[in-house]
Amino acid sequence: MAENRKKVLLLISTTRESEKSVTRALDVAERNQAELLILFILDEELSQDIVNRMSEEGWFGGKPSERLHTAVLREYFSHGNRKIKEIEVAAKERGIAYRSIFARGKFAEVALKVIQHEQVDLIIVTRRRRSALSRFIFGSPVADLKRQSNVEIEIIDE
Repeated sequence: MAENRKKVLLLISTTRESEKSVTRALDVAERNQAELLILFILDEELSQDIVNRMSEEGWFGGKPSERLHTAVLREYFSHGNRKIKEIEVAAKERGIAYRSIFARGKFAEVALKVIQHEQVDLIIVTRRRRSALSRFIFGSPVADLKRQSNVEIEIIDE
């Protein structure tokens, strides 16, 4: 592999993925003979939020056990691995050089570390459809990423 090959980073997570983003990343990497980096970020805070909200809504009584949180994380991990394998197969079929990275942590924080370490040329990420009020109250990891990164970001709205 050439040392100066361009790198396209496809960012996916437990809540950020779309076929449009995957197709776009594959197309760009193929057209530019770039290496495709597939980064799946397992957002542990999201699983805890889901468990907390289910508890608050009365889905189960009392405080949920750590086992429930662990089960949610395990499901996200399994889903992430399946998604990565699908993208790897598609990249291989198209003759695209690729590498996969599986990480845990806060979306923007982990993404920024990988972007810097890998010296990425282009980032492709999905932005979930949410109201402006929701983005204002809860923030936007994609907006944080865009604000903190000096790398070109292509945002695919879903």
